[in-house]
Amino acid sequence: MSDMKNERVANPQWKKATLWASTVVLVLILGMALLVIFTPKKDETSAVAGPLAPASTVPSSPATQDGCNVPAGDTSATPKMPDDLRWEAENGWTWPVSDTYGPTARKGDFGVCFARSPLGAALMAVTLNTAISTSDFKQAVELYVPDSPGKDYVLAEPASERGEPISYSGFIVDSFTPDNAQVTMVFSTPDTPTGFTGLPLSFRWIDGDWKQVVLDDGSMFRGQPIAPQRGSFVEWKATP
Repeated sequence: MSDMKNERVANPQWKKATLWASTVVLVLILGMALLVIFTPKKDETSAVAGPLAPASTVPSSPATQDGCNVPAGDTSATPKMPDDLRWEAENGWTWPVSDTYGPTARKGDFGVCFARSPLGAALMAVTLNTAISTSDFKQAVELYVPDSPGKDYVLAEPASERGEPISYSGFIVDSFTPDNAQVTMVFSTPDTPTGFTGLPLSFRWIDGDWKQVVLDDGSMFRGQPIAPQRGSFVEWKATP
């Protein structure tokens, strides 16, 4: 998210369609080098199904979980790290997982079944971002992204090189309801004044699991990257 290459970044068209940190290129934004996939051309609200509740009004009781029957756990805007949070590693990438909150099952090479909570959405974000950089990209998009014009746009783009691993630092819960989540994925980078870059992502609860929302023009994040300071985001416990 210096010129960190993504799994699909080598192709200039792919810069418009790739996902998150593993699919972005550093550019200068607001006087700082921020990682971007591409600048969205359309209003981010076109990809979100209805208004989302602000993080300050997240429900205090666990949301009902269906599909994979994963416990929702803490649904606050600053969820505590689970005791079983651990780090998996593959091809130079390391990312947080929880056997309790997600992924709690596998579908082929991919982790699935996440908690219907902000923490579950954040775990899904890093799982998907890593999957598109370490596994078959188009298979990952088929699994994690619901059908939409944006998904068709992404799948139509030619494949290109894999990118360099990134270091996941934490996340920000921008808003949450049991059906929609807005979560900013934060990773460390030496190219911003704060040492961190955040990509704002949208998720929707579909068929018992979180799916990544894609804008119609192929952009997989909403708005602009940010440079959050430590203390303004929830950090992953025991970051390697």
